[in-house]
Amino acid sequence: MEKTHPLSERPRGVMGSEYHHDRLKSPGPRYRLKRRALEAARIVRQHAAPNPVILDLGTADGLMLDIVCESTRPSLAVGIDLSWELLQSNQRTVPVLMADAERLPFNASSFDAVIATAIIEHVPHPGRFVDEIRRVLKPDGVCIITTPVPLFEEIASKLGFLKEDDHQETFTLKKMAGLMISSRFDLLEAEKFMMSPIGFPAEQRLEKIMKRIGLAPLLLKQLVAARKL
Repeated sequence: MEKTHPLSERPRGVMGSEYHHDRLKSPGPRYRLKRRALEAARIVRQHAAPNPVILDLGTADGLMLDIVCESTRPSLAVGIDLSWELLQSNQRTVPVLMADAERLPFNASSFDAVIATAIIEHVPHPGRFVDEIRRVLKPDGVCIITTPVPLFEEIASKLGFLKEDDHQETFTLKKMAGLMISSRFDLLEAEKFMMSPIGFPAEQRLEKIMKRIGLAPLLLKQLVAARKL
C-alpha cells in the first residue's frame, strides 16, 4: 500500500524525503544532526541504565539514532516517525516503524531512555506528547528533548532556512522545563548549546567558556533532560 503523502497533503510538521537528502548533502543540517546526537548520547551515558532500551521519537531517516547507538551500546533501540518517506530513505541496523508520537504503540514502562530531538515544536499537542513519553518510560527512566531558540528560529525562517509552517509551537527553555515539571519529571539539565548552525573547530570548547562567562543566551539550541518520578 502506498504510504507517501504529496507535499501539498503532507500533515503539518511531517517532513518528506528531501529532509534526508539535505542531511546527507548540506553541511549545516548534517552538523546540527551530529550535535543533537552527541548531546543525547552524553545524557544517556550519564543518566540512563547501562545497555539501555532506547526509543527515538521523530527518528526521521534514523541517522541520529545510529550515532547514539554507536556511543551508548543499547540492548535495544527503536525509532518512530510519521513520515513513511523518511523511514524508507535510509538503510539502518535498528528497527523503525511508522507511528504517532502522541499515541505510542508501546506498553507502559518499556524504555530506559526516550530521545526527542527537534520534534516537540512539530507536534500538535505538546502536553500529550510529554505524557506519552512519561507513560512508556520505566521508573527512573530518562528523556532528552531539544528544540530551537524561538528568536533564532524566527530569524532562520525569515532568511529562508526554515519553512514557517514546519513548526506548530515554539518553546523557551523556561517553558519547556515547566512543561516537564508539570508532567512529573525531575529536571536533570536545562541549558542551551550550539554556537553555530554549521559548526567550526573547537566550537564545543568555546561553548563551555560562553556558559561560564554568562553568554549562554547567545546559543542557538535548547536542551532539557529529565527523569521520570
